[in-house]
Amino acid sequence: MEIAEALKSHSALARAESMFLEEVERPLPSLHWVIIPPQPRSEALEQFREMQKRGIDSYLVTEGANRNAISLGLFESRRAAISVLEEKKSKNFNVVLVNFDRNQISYALAFESEPNLAQEMVQALEAGYGAEFDFVEFNRCESVATPENNP
Repeated sequence: MEIAEALKSHSALARAESMFLEEVERPLPSLHWVIIPPQPRSEALEQFREMQKRGIDSYLVTEGANRNAISLGLFESRRAAISVLEEKKSKNFNVVLVNFDRNQISYALAFESEPNLAQEMVQALEAGYGAEFDFVEFNRCESVATPENNP
């Protein structure tokens, strides 16, 4: 977000028209989360400390809907999550498997300019910020007559 905001005031875009910043949210595949369900904080802390002493890789959830749950791992593979779930259940842990929804937020800087000037602006920006761009897209104004549009 900070980079996108900085780009809005970049000198290369000084001649751009009607510039705006757009936030785009894309869903990503859910992860499989093995947790000990939320419990009163004192009990969660006690259980978490005991698990840490025993060398069990775990994390105490401190915020959100699953606050005071104990995380035992996030997995892309359902099979891997079930394997951990069954192993912890065999050791008498009260564990459950839940979906962990997630998304990716991207930012788009959109502006209008004549095509040659737009190309110059993008090249100037890429020189300083090239690694930060996912892609650059040019859209022609639909009302402009071109050989393709005017046979």
